[in-house]
This record gives sequence, structure tokens and C-alpha cells, in this order.
Amino acid sequence: MNRPPSKPTRAISRTCLPLAFAALAWLSPAVSAGQDFATRSAARKLGEEGIVLFDKGQYAEALEKFNLADQLVPAPTLGLRAARSLVKLGRLVEATERYLAVTRMDLSRTQVTPVFRKAQADALKEREELLPLIPSLTIEVTGPVGDGITVYVDGTQIPLALLGQKRPIDPGQHEVEVRRGETKVKKKVDLVVKQTEKVVLVLPPLPKPKPPEPDPFWRTIAWVGIGVGAGGMVAFGVTGGLALSKEQELATKCPNRTCQPEFHADADFFDALRYATTAGLVVGVVGLGVGVPLLIAGPTQKPKKDERKAADITWTPVLGIGTAGVRGTF
Repeated sequence: MNRPPSKPTRAISRTCLPLAFAALAWLSPAVSAGQDFATRSAARKLGEEGIVLFDKGQYAEALEKFNLADQLVPAPTLGLRAARSLVKLGRLVEATERYLAVTRMDLSRTQVTPVFRKAQADALKEREELLPLIPSLTIEVTGPVGDGITVYVDGTQIPLALLGQKRPIDPGQHEVEVRRGETKVKKKVDLVVKQTEKVVLVLPPLPKPKPPEPDPFWRTIAWVGIGVGAGGMVAFGVTGGLALSKEQELATKCPNRTCQPEFHADADFFDALRYATTAGLVVGVVGLGVGVPLLIAGPTQKPKKDERKAADITWTPVLGIGTAGVRGTF
């Protein structure tokens, strides 16, 4: 990770360590009238330990000491040292905020010493030197957003209002991610000091909506119709075959379509078979004619209110530098 050189951090060296300890004069009774002696002593010890750790290059440990001391007895000197530790750790954005907090500390209720004045002045100067070194990242998202998106940088969600805008960010490698439901699109970017980078995340097309489910009532009617139709066609086949066989038999027994009395029963049975065949054909055609179309393209269930609303309304955010809006269909 590229870190900017910092005059403040170089200023703390072994040659000036006695002066650094002397800067802990903020623990004088006049400054910390509201603190008990034990608290002031503990804060002084933490501050001294932090200076030693900083001088050894153990910046994370030094930052922890300075933060603890500042919680016990807030002072510009501690905030300044904490900000310098953040710079050394590459946490530049956080460091600028810490510098700013030091410059804004209210000293009206304390005895303003030269040490305090110098700490606030140094914080202002070092912040102004640091700001131009901080990289910036612009994130843009294109493609259909569906019901909405969320954007993350290094696992932390950022406001959608920042899309299309330059966002200060620390040097180093970062991962940008956009989520739309179960869909995730990620990109990694490696930034150095002063760099301005733009990342465009492209969302894929929305998945095709599932076809509506058939209405269970009409689906049942369809299967009943198909069952009845199939039965009718079976009856048509069976009775039709019997009728043809009986017709051939009567053609021999009843020449010229005139039957003797002893063959009248056979003729009546043939007539019954003809009627049954015709009925089977009619039932089969009607049943299949109703059931098959209902099964293939019958009525479907009405979508739920939320689903119908999502299907009827689509929108896409339009974000850019100096502009923001929504484009959609209703």
C-alpha cells in the first residue's frame, strides 16, 4: 500500500522524544479540573506509552493508546497524535476527520497553553497537506435494477446517493459490489495516492418471470373433459368394431336389408351398437375438444397485488455528476 510521506510523523523521532513527553502538559490541574488525579495519571501514562510505540513503528498499538488516553482526558495533543498514527496506517480518510475534530475542539473552558495552540495549528496544516493525497473513487451502476439495488465497498453498504459522485477512499485494494436480489456483481480496484478512479458495474438482464400457474378449478375441469373424451373415444372404437362385425353378419342373413322375424333381435342389437358408436364419438370429440384447450391455454391464477405491481412498473435510476433522477414505465 502506498502511503504519503508525512512531515508530522517524521517529526516524532528519538532525538525529540523528551520534547514529546513534555507536550503532555495538558494534564495539568488547570486544564483538567474535572478529572481526578488517578485518571489524569492513567491518561499521562497511556500517552507516554503511545509515543514510545509510535517511535518504534507500532502505529496500530500507538493509536490504541492515544485513543484510550483521549477518552480519559480529551486534549488536542492526543487527537493530533492519533491522527498521525492513522496516516501511518494508511487510513487517510479517517485521519482527515480526526485532524478536523482536533481543530474544532472547544478550549474555552480550559487554560489555553501554547502546546494546545500549536496542536490545533499543526492539525489544520497537516490536514490541508493530506487532503490532496487522498484517492477518489466514482461508482456507477448500469442495467435494470428490478425492485432495487444495494452497493457495498469492502463489505460496507454505502448510500445510493453517492453513485456517480467522487468518494474519498484510502489507498490500497478495494472491492466494490452491487446486489439486486440474488444477483451480485463485483469488481476490485487498487488505488494509490492522488489517484482518481471510476468503476462501472453492469447488471445483467432481469430473469424472465415465471409463467402464471393454471387455475386449479379449470385445470380439474380440463382433466375431467379429457378423461370423458378418452372414454368416449374408447367406446366409439369398441362399439364401432362390434357394429361393423354385426353389419357384415346381417348382410348375409338379411338380403336386400330385409330381415326375417327370427333375425329382428340381431337387427335391433345392430341399431343399438350404431347409436352407441355415434354417442361415443360425440362424447369423445366434445370431451377432448373442451379438455385439451383448457389444459394447454386455460385460465390462470391472478397475480398477487405485489407481483402485479412489480410486473406493471419498471424503473431505472439515472445518476451522473450533477444530475439524478429516475426513468421508468408505468
